[in-house]
Amino acid sequence: MTQARRFLVAVVLAAGLAFATGCAACPPGWAATTPSDGAYLYGVGQSGEVFVEADAVNIALTRAARAIADGLGLDVETRLSVVRVEERLFVEAWTAEGPTDALDGLELMELVECSDPLGDGRRVYVLLRLPAGAAGRK
Repeated sequence: MTQARRFLVAVVLAAGLAFATGCAACPPGWAATTPSDGAYLYGVGQSGEVFVEADAVNIALTRAARAIADGLGLDVETRLSVVRVEERLFVEAWTAEGPTDALDGLELMELVECSDPLGDGRRVYVLLRLPAGAAGRK
């Protein structure tokens, strides 16, 4: 085997390994089965390709927060928005009675970005948690 052919085989094998490794983590396991324990409430959110890159993350964050709000029995249909700035999460949540701080204390546990060249492009998955003690406030 020539040196050029060996190099080509190595590149193809490395690309296949990289592809297989990337597929194993996407989507993450917690996207299908939301974690649970007594200390925290968890929420999973995801978003597909959007035109502005930051929006995909914020959409996924808001969807995960909505899952936690639903678990708390909060009706935040009036307004719910979660935005990540650097490493901080900013939450705006309104119920029919007005603003609520029940979702203050949300923590971003994991953010995974997957690309699917054969599918619809990029997908963002987020896992949020809220300490169970913080969940009692309204």
